[in-house]
Amino acid sequence: MKIWLGCELSKEVITEEQLNLVFTARNYIEDTLNLRLNDKSYNIPLNSWDCIIIIMGEDSFEERIYYSIKRQNMDFRLRVDPTSFKTTDDLGRKKLIFSMLLRSLDLLKIKFEKVRPKLDSKVFEELKKLKDDVLNIGKEENWI
Repeated sequence: MKIWLGCELSKEVITEEQLNLVFTARNYIEDTLNLRLNDKSYNIPLNSWDCIIIIMGEDSFEERIYYSIKRQNMDFRLRVDPTSFKTTDDLGRKKLIFSMLLRSLDLLKIKFEKVRPKLDSKVFEELKKLKDDVLNIGKEENWI
């Protein structure tokens, strides 16, 4: 499974230095998960696990939770609390991003349930297997 992480950030909420901290934490998590999941295969109707981290003010940029079974892609843009992000250390930032990723898997399951008649029942077992593998990585990295 390939993971891709993007960012939607606001300089009104975080400083230039904090932007670099976002990129450092994001890249570490993305690289670690891609390395550890690279040799694993999941029978899930999804080309890649794509999420965008949103760290912006409360009144801008709503979360987006989109999944297309036809194109087998997801466009999940999920918030990370800027105050928590700014007041924690490197491990804490990784934990916040990792928590957002776990949430994305839960939301993906809900999306799958909405199109359930079009999916093989084993998809849910495969998604659980992916989440279990991700949780194990998170525990080993102390992200949980």
